Amino acid sequence: MKLPERKPIIAINTRHWITGQMEGIGRFEMNIAIELSRQHPEAEFHWFFDRRPRIEFPLPENVSTHALFPPARTTSLINIWNNFSVPRVLKKIKADIYLSPDNMNSLRAHCPTIPVIHDINFEHYPYDLPLSFSRFYRKNTPKFVEKAVHVVTVSDFSKNDIVDKYGTRPEKISVVYNGIAAHFCPLNSKVIADTRYRYSHGKPYFFVLGSIHPRKNLVKTIEAYTLFRNQTGCDYPLVISGRELFLNKNLGNFLEKTPYRKDIVFTGYLDNDTLGEVLGSAFALLYLSVFEGFGVPVIEAFASNVPVIASDVTSVPEVAGDAAILVNPHDVSAIASSMKVLVENDALRINLCEKGLKRSLSFSWTESAKTFWRVIEKSLE
Repeated sequence: MKLPERKPIIAINTRHWITGQMEGIGRFEMNIAIELSRQHPEAEFHWFFDRRPRIEFPLPENVSTHALFPPARTTSLINIWNNFSVPRVLKKIKADIYLSPDNMNSLRAHCPTIPVIHDINFEHYPYDLPLSFSRFYRKNTPKFVEKAVHVVTVSDFSKNDIVDKYGTRPEKISVVYNGIAAHFCPLNSKVIADTRYRYSHGKPYFFVLGSIHPRKNLVKTIEAYTLFRNQTGCDYPLVISGRELFLNKNLGNFLEKTPYRKDIVFTGYLDNDTLGEVLGSAFALLYLSVFEGFGVPVIEAFASNVPVIASDVTSVPEVAGDAAILVNPHDVSAIASSMKVLVENDALRINLCEKGLKRSLSFSWTESAKTFWRVIEKSLE
């Protein structure tokens, strides 16, 4: 079937779109689903959730939602959801194609499928995940890729990693970048002052954004912050935002030892508007992850007119371009030195902000959805 012949029926896995609990994958699902449905009123879209959705805006007329049982948060329930519940509904709605942006796929779908494999971190750092999930991903991801009519990923780095690890043909994989939400933008001085008063006693602060997960490298980040404080005497706090995904005992142990514990603030999960304010009010973003398929907080900081110190590994240099200070995420001394330079060099900070704003214009959910649509068209030819 070619798309122009009749109204296409497109199903999208949106099970990570959980209002108030979304991380990167959920935001990708949400934004791609919304943009595709708005850009293509000629198509019929079905959004698949694993619980009753709470959507805080009117649905487009061409969208139907489905709550598929069971709520899939363990590997056994994920298997049931992907390979029994999803195929049943795909047949019922006579879907022409199924998009699964959550690193997974339905191996029993009757129609063509396009999974989004954001990264294969579990192949490189298997012990950063609970054993059941690590085994699940390592066993099934090659099957997800093989089953797919086409695969989407979010960076050239991830594309090359998938090709190298699984022997996938490069032409079977397309890159669709993440975009930037509207609540990430430069803030006025009053909002910045009010936000700093709430979170850092009015002081400028370094900000860390991302789930509390071993690969986010928080232990090294806090070690570098401690060294920076020892070397400079600068009393800027460290503000950390994100949900704890997996227990990290090393982080807890180090927090007990640092003499600056009172200046390290954990905000927990922040809603969209609050997150935009907290990121946009930061002195700088520290993004020192050891492995990323993309690195969304980097471009969110760029759009917020906030300079970035980021990892020089995996996808981050590709995303950051020349608009960030890039450092070895394992080198505590180099991280601390970069923080010191940024505090002492106003001209550098201003230059990075200008470059970041310009770089942020390269990332748009509107354009990402257009790229994804071209993949859909090609897959249905």
